[in-house]
Amino acid sequence: MSGEFRVHTIKEEVVIEANHNPNGTVKYHVCYGDVDWERNGKSLRTAVFILMSYNGKKNYQTPAHLTLDSEGITDFEKVYEALTYLRMKYLVSKNYEIEVHPPAVTVK
Repeated sequence: MSGEFRVHTIKEEVVIEANHNPNGTVKYHVCYGDVDWERNGKSLRTAVFILMSYNGKKNYQTPAHLTLDSEGITDFEKVYEALTYLRMKYLVSKNYEIEVHPPAVTVK
């Protein structure tokens, strides 16, 4: 993407292998980050967005196509789960105080 203005900054992403390509070279990237809606460096908004990668290279022009016809969990369900995870992680941490506690019992 050299020479192009990138409209987003990825802060976290969930990478999911696509069902429609059994060799694992096609992946969904469910991303959380900032998007510059006006492409001016001043209109940043937090967003969740989906990209695809082919043979390890992210594609910024082709939209993500979520298949619905698979044995077992569909691509749509996997991506929806990742979207829900990112939404809840950042919505909850933004609206509530989060405390992490060590386990009460150590299992050996």
